[in-house]
Amino acid sequence: MERVPAAIGFYPGNPNELKRVISECFTDRHGPGETPKVNSEGPRIIVGCVAPHAGYYYSGPVAAHLYKALAEDGRPECFVMLGPSHMGYPGASIMKEGVWALPFGRATIDSELAAAILKHASIILDEPRAHAREHSLEVQLPFLQYLYGEVKFVPIVFGPTDYETCREVGEGVAEAAMELGRDVLVLGSTDMTHYGPMYGYAPAGTGPIEKVISWIHEVDGKMISKIEGLDPAGLYQLVHDEGFTMCGVNAVASMMVAAKNLGARRVSTLKYATSYEIRGGRDAIVGYLASILTK
Repeated sequence: MERVPAAIGFYPGNPNELKRVISECFTDRHGPGETPKVNSEGPRIIVGCVAPHAGYYYSGPVAAHLYKALAEDGRPECFVMLGPSHMGYPGASIMKEGVWALPFGRATIDSELAAAILKHASIILDEPRAHAREHSLEVQLPFLQYLYGEVKFVPIVFGPTDYETCREVGEGVAEAAMELGRDVLVLGSTDMTHYGPMYGYAPAGTGPIEKVISWIHEVDGKMISKIEGLDPAGLYQLVHDEGFTMCGVNAVASMMVAAKNLGARRVSTLKYATSYEIRGGRDAIVGYLASILTK
């Protein structure tokens, strides 16, 4: 089964243009400042991470901090990618086999690992349709291909669900990886607060802008503190109790469970910024986070 791209526009469809745009994400003033090279002798201590998923023009420089860290850490065998279903498919849905066609070439699903995850977390639905129009995971793959060339991955998306589902999926991912002896990187894709008239969410009002940005930083800081504290249940509870607009909370909570079970003991926040700080614009302001969870 071949999945066609659904997120062209979030990134360029022309390979040469895409290469240029990704390179500029690394060298952008909000990026890490240089284009990384993969360290083939890297220590491979990163087991989990948080990545944003907006258009590269907006979140790409923040994402570049994460991908620079991944390159310096070495090359995982497989990327287990967890993200939100913006289409609203309930529960957790996996695509267990096939390839995703992308401008840099095909990315292949690790069907053996996907089957093992399904065995250990039977609550997951085998539902390729949940992935057909979803962008939250697709936008990660060109960055990974830019660094590593060929990429093997397993995609799982979360719609509305309870914490127990997040926990079971995270545990299943870790159990499957350990059973097969796979060196995996578990990626949780999310954007943070979505603020402004476009989202119908403006608890701090619409101005002055300095007040709004300060409020967004404060709210996102509360969620980041839960991530830095390796507290997936606390993160889930905070977001759902307060009605915060972090779209990938279920995915990030599940990623944290998996990463902890795979030995993560420390979290480093690499970069946080809002779309306003990166590109301006007041009608739709979104927070972006890049973090790593390490052994």
